[in-house]
Amino acid sequence: MDIDRNGPLSRVTNFVYRLLIIELGFVLATAPGLIGIFLLEPDPSNIPLYAVCALLFGPAITAGIYAWRTDHDVVPWLRFWKGYIDGAAQSLLIWVPAVALLALAAFNAAYAQVGIGFIVAGIVIGVAAVIAAVTALVVIANFSFRSRDLFKVSLYGAASAPLAALGIISMIVLTGGLIVVVSDWLPVFLASFLLLLLARTVTPMLAQIQSDLVVQQN
Repeated sequence: MDIDRNGPLSRVTNFVYRLLIIELGFVLATAPGLIGIFLLEPDPSNIPLYAVCALLFGPAITAGIYAWRTDHDVVPWLRFWKGYIDGAAQSLLIWVPAVALLALAAFNAAYAQVGIGFIVAGIVIGVAAVIAAVTALVVIANFSFRSRDLFKVSLYGAASAPLAALGIISMIVLTGGLIVVVSDWLPVFLASFLLLLLARTVTPMLAQIQSDLVVQQN
């Protein structure tokens, strides 16, 4: 019996398969960090250690978005790890400072003897750094810009497609809300689906970057 590869059942099966495979890749890529977070006591003194564990999430986010780029890809496992290897260095270059800023802001909020205004400003700066970093990770997963140009490209993309930039902020707020309201682990279990939403949300931004900043070869 022939199987209709373009039929609705095949499409659903392929989607579920890719969802599970990319989820598995994300969990394996971040496993050392996840184990560290699981073992750490939920105490403000452990904020620097939480930050170290969170460093692994940057390259994994890039790899997940890269793996979702092609809807009918039959080898998402290979695509995930190709995206991870190709984008790891640039992802860490962007992700490490953002996580460090957010961790510093959280540590100051917990221990620094300063006014509430400084604490709020620090947290805002830290969150803004994470938003900018996620935007850059999306760019890394879809293009091959030089590291020194990533910030400018990300800023241009966000300014050219403000709804996409708002979508990135919404995704980060959603993830934070799931952590605070439901469970620390829920975003991990939903990582593949959340990365798919992020990849779809930024499509207008990527199209704008492709149109305006990528040199077309004949």
